[in-house]
Amino acid sequence: FLDKFAEVERERLNHNYPLFKDFVAEWLKIKRRTVKESTYNSYSNLLNFHVVPRFGKYHVNEIARKEIQEFLFELTDEGKMRTAQKIKVLLTAMYDVICDDCDIKSPMRKIVLSHYEVKKGNAFTKAEEKRIVDFCRDHPQYAGNSALLVLLYTGMRVGELKSMTFNGTWFTCVSEKTRHGHADIVRRIPVSPMMARVLPLIDVEQAKSVSKYSVRDALKRIFPERHVHELRYSFITRVKECGVLGEVVMKWVGHEFDQDVRTSRVDRGYTDYSDEFMLKEIHKVEYEL
Repeated sequence: FLDKFAEVERERLNHNYPLFKDFVAEWLKIKRRTVKESTYNSYSNLLNFHVVPRFGKYHVNEIARKEIQEFLFELTDEGKMRTAQKIKVLLTAMYDVICDDCDIKSPMRKIVLSHYEVKKGNAFTKAEEKRIVDFCRDHPQYAGNSALLVLLYTGMRVGELKSMTFNGTWFTCVSEKTRHGHADIVRRIPVSPMMARVLPLIDVEQAKSVSKYSVRDALKRIFPERHVHELRYSFITRVKECGVLGEVVMKWVGHEFDQDVRTSRVDRGYTDYSDEFMLKEIHKVEYEL
């Protein structure tokens, strides 16, 4: 009787506040229409796998700062620092809305986490670059090899491969950083002398269709501790070492800011380099491995 009474009293006190799982479902429904699919999937996975199982049955006003803090510390104790940081950001954004809607104080106001620094990769050395090329030449049976070489000599992100086209002179892709609802940002990267050397090893259609996991596995066969995104670092490093104009590098790789490029963002936005100039710059990218 007392348990039933307590349950009824709880429902009476909380009837103006949604269950957390219901709020999450509504919040994700809105995000599905306003962010990229990959971003939405990331939000959905984090919330439905980690957060809803822990807090879904409670009303939004019942979740205390102490409970959220303990939950995030549990994640960090498991070595899931990045997950904890992402969930903290998500919950903070969600409680900004909840607090406006329900007129409650945010339990996120005093949440703390230890500093987490994203691990930055490194460009491959020329000797390591040669190992990648030699491996792809000597082991053509691996599906991810073509993608590895495209990434190494164009600076594309792995998620941009599926949008790639190639006309013999230019590789074209849609930037992965295009925001939802905005026009596609299209990048064009010309074939460098280094890319020309490995073109016979590249199956463009295979590079477009291969999964990111196959690309990762192909690189892990050569360098188990390295990451695919480091191929992009390598391309940017090599073209700069070869003396390519910084603004041109930014256009090829889709960067809006580079501390080495001193011209203003407006200047860059109003500069439209000719194909002839771009091809002249890419021909600087030649070196011995």
